[in-house]
Amino acid sequence: MRAAIALIPLALLAACNDAGTVDKKNASTAEVAKSVADAGMKLNPGRWELTMQFKKFEVEDMPPEAKAMMQKTLGETRTFASCLTKEEAEKPDGKFFGQQGEDCKYDTFTMGNGKIDATMTCKGTGEDAGNMAKMTLAGTYSPDTYDMTMDMNGTAPNGKAMVMQMALTSKHKGECKGDEQG
Repeated sequence: MRAAIALIPLALLAACNDAGTVDKKNASTAEVAKSVADAGMKLNPGRWELTMQFKKFEVEDMPPEAKAMMQKTLGETRTFASCLTKEEAEKPDGKFFGQQGEDCKYDTFTMGNGKIDATMTCKGTGEDAGNMAKMTLAGTYSPDTYDMTMDMNGTAPNGKAMVMQMALTSKHKGECKGDEQG
């Protein structure tokens, strides 16, 4: 689940101007960030409001009552506000594109012409070291909005198969107000 939440900054990338295209395979988050910057894709600075909703969350052999509670909790729509400075918008770094380090790599990352498609594989760390998670992100973007779906297949902390789907939408809301989370 941490890996899924870490992809939220990547979704903000969809707000960038469509100056070129990026097509990467087996790339780190830093490599993707550099390719996006080199292609001339820049973000709109200011306040962005992201709405996130879990559409699906299933864990193998989860008791029905636990599943119902989880669906109720995760089914709530959550909205986050973030503030991108002009400098951050013009040169997004590796941390902007999801988890950094050796734990996650983009299998594929394609962005251009108003569409984004990416797949990422993350290795677990610590107690989850043997676990892997595969994520896909697909959607559309314009300079001021985006609409994306993220799917994740992996292993829950209890070692059982886990499937999750999340819808992400965001809108550029003008100037930062000072109450944003990031």
